[in-house]
Amino acid sequence: MMDRRKLIKASAAAAAAAPFGFPAILRAQARDQVSLMTPFGFIPDFIEMMNAVSGGHFAKQNLDAKIIGGQGGAQAMQQLVVGQVDILRAASLDVMLAKGQTNVPLVAIATIYQGGTFHMISPKSKPIEKAEDLKGKTVGLVTRGGTSDILLDLVLAKAGLKPDDVKREATGNSPGAMQFVKQGRVDCFFGSLLVVIALQNMKEDIVAWSIDRYAPMPGQTYVVTQQTAEKKGDILTRAVRALRASAEEMVAQPLKPIFERAAKDFEIPGLRDIDSVVAQEKATIDQLWLSEGRENLMRNVPKLWQAGVSALRENKIGNPGDAETLYTNKFLDAK
Repeated sequence: MMDRRKLIKASAAAAAAAPFGFPAILRAQARDQVSLMTPFGFIPDFIEMMNAVSGGHFAKQNLDAKIIGGQGGAQAMQQLVVGQVDILRAASLDVMLAKGQTNVPLVAIATIYQGGTFHMISPKSKPIEKAEDLKGKTVGLVTRGGTSDILLDLVLAKAGLKPDDVKREATGNSPGAMQFVKQGRVDCFFGSLLVVIALQNMKEDIVAWSIDRYAPMPGQTYVVTQQTAEKKGDILTRAVRALRASAEEMVAQPLKPIFERAAKDFEIPGLRDIDSVVAQEKATIDQLWLSEGRENLMRNVPKLWQAGVSALRENKIGNPGDAETLYTNKFLDAK
């Protein structure tokens, strides 16, 4: 039995907790679990996910969020499909292809990149200024058989060219791909917006245009399985609110302190040159997050999904079905 002294202490503790209510204490101790995965580790590109943790946005939604750094888009998609993670940040093209080729029931619950990140990059001395200029050229791709390969086919089709009208070589997604041009191995290459910015900072004389000119579609999205959407609706609603709050903070506030705070929780590569990282992220926000206007931050924009689906269907690359089945804004709009 409890002795008198312990009884007094327990009674005092109970009295102190009473104004706050026991249910509130229990709720604070029992946050709901949610897991998210990036496709490629914790590179600066995924800062809005990391900031949702470090900035307390998930906690404000009573969520205990676990973010996992993926080891490639295909591996990350597999983890989502088999139920190892709840939410994956993935390219809309991957969502469309998964639905069109394997009928995997995926749905995008929000979009962070309203436009595609890939650009066609060439030297000003021998510029590739439009899709028609690609005929007979050798094009550098991020990987063979990957997203950039498919996007190149869509660009060629828009110009009335065939897939075999160009040669292809894997050059990766880094400023180093410019060396392939200087060595004469490729005439131009695919690179993300960050590669374009890096090359410009290096004073390279380049011509760069967005692949969206010929193949517009959403860029990076937050994707779940249909099963998760049906079973974890409340958790997904709060997770989207947290991610939206993180994005809004980054739009409105200085980015350097946000990166520095996130670096205490995550191993973020490249932060030794934090000013460059901040400049690149600012460009990403302006050109990709907000390309459809501040009012569409994080929203799935129907016309972009329809454009992507139509391009795949017309070029017989895949048939994802009706565009409306691939995305929803109900979690973003939930009150």
